[in-house]
Amino acid sequence: MHSDIVFMFSGQGSQYYKMGLELFDKHPVFRQSMERLDRIVHDLTGTSVIEELYLSTKPKGASFENIVYSHPAIFMVQYALAETLEAEGITPRYTLGVSLGEYVALAVAKVLTPEQALELIVKQVELLHKTCRTGAMIAVLDNEQFYHRNAELNTRSELIAVNFERHFTIACRSGHISEIQQFIREQGVASLKLPVNYAFHSAFIAELEKPYRTYMQKIEFKTPAPGVTLVSAKAGGSVQTVDESFLWNVVRRPMNFRGALVSLTSGGQRLLLDLSPSGTLENFSKYILGKPLAQQVRSVITPMGSELKKLNEIVAEIK
Repeated sequence: MHSDIVFMFSGQGSQYYKMGLELFDKHPVFRQSMERLDRIVHDLTGTSVIEELYLSTKPKGASFENIVYSHPAIFMVQYALAETLEAEGITPRYTLGVSLGEYVALAVAKVLTPEQALELIVKQVELLHKTCRTGAMIAVLDNEQFYHRNAELNTRSELIAVNFERHFTIACRSGHISEIQQFIREQGVASLKLPVNYAFHSAFIAELEKPYRTYMQKIEFKTPAPGVTLVSAKAGGSVQTVDESFLWNVVRRPMNFRGALVSLTSGGQRLLLDLSPSGTLENFSKYILGKPLAQQVRSVITPMGSELKKLNEIVAEIK
């Protein structure tokens, strides 16, 4: 039995068509949660995320880039999984969010209601379309010094995350994507454009700040629920209070998942449950922590499937 359980939530880049489908088909709590959240989104937008995510003809490997659907879908799948675990009696001592995953962490920690979180997510999409030019986020498989020593990168993009020793993420304008990726290839380094068409966590979305912060001022942020500590990848550690300034910085500033994870695990043994759709945070955590702490990381949903089996194994282990 682990006394300190961490729920971890990821952001844009972790999504794909059919994510969580096995749980949606076979686990009643997950399905009911997804359907309830979908009704909230439908009331806000007139569209159904479930129809796009699960009922469209798009195969699992198809790029899921349209943030009208992917933004709320990332929240919905992770929040539904959190509710599924909680229905099994597994509750978090800590919630750790990365980027859009911070909205999920806030909702699970009761700082926001799921209705408030989805309202803010939908509004962010609407305002992005109105105010910002498109862009990209690109994962680069090399040491961050590769970014700093090459003007072809550091004058055309911004470093928005150092995920572990040989994995960082940059953001850029759409017009620079091909030349940046070509330069990276010419250096013999691998890169991957994430399935999102805005340059989050960079100055390239600065036009969003005024209208989004103005809108967020009407939201009532509560303190985390008793017994739950909120840990933020934006802050690189725990946070006590949340306001519109904090949440804007979650969208605009670089991510520091590594710092948040190290600060969290330095306080004692934790069981880290990656509730993201892709197992990304499980992989990052294992690289960051190394042995033996890497053995304390689990995920449920991955593109490889076996979601119900993995969920049942985690429930059996904890209980």
